[in-house]
Amino acid sequence: MSSKLSRRRRVISKDKADGSDNSAAEEEELKLKERKSLSKIRNGIAPNASSSSVINDRSDTKIAYDPEDIVDSSKDLRYPLLTLMEEVLLVGLKDKEGYLSFWNDNISYALRGMILMELALRGRIRMVNDPARRRFDLPDRLIECIDSTMTGETLLDEALKLIKNDDSHLSVADWIDLLSGETWNLMKMNYQLKQTERKSFLLFDMATHPIQDPTAKRRVVSRILSMLTNRTFIIEYDEKFFPETVGAKYIRSICLVTGCCAANVLENVLVDLDFDARDQAFVRADELLSEYSTYPFSSKPGSSQIGTNLYKEVQAEIEKEKIDPLAMEIVAGVIDIFGKMDAII
Repeated sequence: MSSKLSRRRRVISKDKADGSDNSAAEEEELKLKERKSLSKIRNGIAPNASSSSVINDRSDTKIAYDPEDIVDSSKDLRYPLLTLMEEVLLVGLKDKEGYLSFWNDNISYALRGMILMELALRGRIRMVNDPARRRFDLPDRLIECIDSTMTGETLLDEALKLIKNDDSHLSVADWIDLLSGETWNLMKMNYQLKQTERKSFLLFDMATHPIQDPTAKRRVVSRILSMLTNRTFIIEYDEKFFPETVGAKYIRSICLVTGCCAANVLENVLVDLDFDARDQAFVRADELLSEYSTYPFSSKPGSSQIGTNLYKEVQAEIEKEKIDPLAMEIVAGVIDIFGKMDAII
């Protein structure tokens, strides 16, 4: 009896060992199948598809995706890392403290103009294409949205949504007023672009943005100085902040200088120049405000003899890149407003 029992026990133990081996093999096989199915899913292939059908039907598979996740890299290369508004803000900011001058009343208004110029240069907005618009000055001509694709820049996208959703087609001057909160129309008060980050001082709150990377500001300052002090304006490219692939680079540089002039931050750039050089730089800035406040642009003989090649470079750039003239009218309209800032503010 004992021998039979022992024999049966040995059989049972053997069966269990075989069963455990089989189960382990089955688990490995299942894991292998799961890995294959997961890899097929990642590649957009049905898990039960055969290898031949995978090769033949790969182009017919449908994959769900978010269109905003797909970025056209060729378009991205045409825009610098910093927007025009951010460049002007950098020039005005105190490096360590991270805030603007207490007495600067112009910069908020000027930054809203930079937003409109940036959207125009990115092909999102333009003047309404109506022949009757020529009866009005550039700041009084109406703006329309022609491309509502988001830019990825928060303030630009917020302004773009407002322009897109407004059916009244407001003018350049009206949009700058609305975005800066300079309006008595209570129905339009929500159009104001507001600051969100503040630091509490003793008696009041103030927005602060300390500069983390001084390289960006140095590059912007260098470009401004080159335009305002050199007889021939040559752009110094930067692989990170202002690569050679940037579109409308000369027009952007003009927008930057005129924006700094309107925002009363140009003196921060010229502080290290001697008296005569600084005076000549301010004269050149006034010339730019005058020359590029109308469209088509016209080269006027100036007394400064600085940046003598700029007009030809701008004309060649517009022709080569086929920049929309209606978008350039917005740029000129904003510069026209910048030239009259002392009377507006």
